[in-house]
Amino acid sequence: MRSVLTCLMLTAAFRADAVTPLTRSEQAVINFGFATQLGSGIYTVSGRTLQVYRLPFGYALPAADDARGRFRLTLPLTIGFLDFKPRDVVDNGLPRRVDSLSFVPGVAFDFAVRDDWTLEPFIEAGIARDRSSELDQRVYAVGLRSRYDVDRGPTDWQLYNELLHTVVEDRSQHDTDDFTRFRIGTTARRPFDSTTVGRRPDWLAYGLLEIFTDLPGGPAEGQRGDENLTQFEVGVTLGATEPLRLWGIQLPRVGFGYRFGDGLSVYRIVFGSPY
Repeated sequence: MRSVLTCLMLTAAFRADAVTPLTRSEQAVINFGFATQLGSGIYTVSGRTLQVYRLPFGYALPAADDARGRFRLTLPLTIGFLDFKPRDVVDNGLPRRVDSLSFVPGVAFDFAVRDDWTLEPFIEAGIARDRSSELDQRVYAVGLRSRYDVDRGPTDWQLYNELLHTVVEDRSQHDTDDFTRFRIGTTARRPFDSTTVGRRPDWLAYGLLEIFTDLPGGPAEGQRGDENLTQFEVGVTLGATEPLRLWGIQLPRVGFGYRFGDGLSVYRIVFGSPY
């Protein structure tokens, strides 16, 4: 899969012969990690650093207060920086160039099956751009999310499932590729002080399992793979029971995650939702 992030990582790999080649699982992180789908964070893969910031803009269309279904426009804008580390800000200041940029808007329909169970079919279509090589890709996605809330005293549990199919079209080479991902996740959220009311600091622990099928060819092989791939991630984020805002802007939760699988070991900083 020749995504924006794949192109960026390949560019770095060919520039430095001494850099350790990516394993199959590490290639999958990059291949499947379209900027919109990868999730905000700072990823370190074989000594290379990739920063992804996803700005989850959106708009909920008007609906009756008692409506069980609501349409929502998703307008995520995602930017990426290659080999720029947080400590570089001290020496060089903020990065002057955005290496990748993607805008993949979509429509989601939130349907409350029950008070504790919500289904969300969605469809997305947009464009991703690699500014270092001036390559454009069209990105299409369709899927279904399920959220099931479990109330167990002061701890709020949520079971999360997602089925996603994504197609990428390389406009310059007139080539397409696709993949399917099934995600299973669980979160446990609890305030540090469960005896008081109002806004309180809280923690959220999470774990997820991702199964990729219909694998595209890795950057090193140049051909399509036939095997499935399974990855895991665990982590924790910190925030508040009610969203914190600065100048009217909601601040995201911040945390730390560890992703692993066959030949894969990735640490990342998590911004907002771990999913």
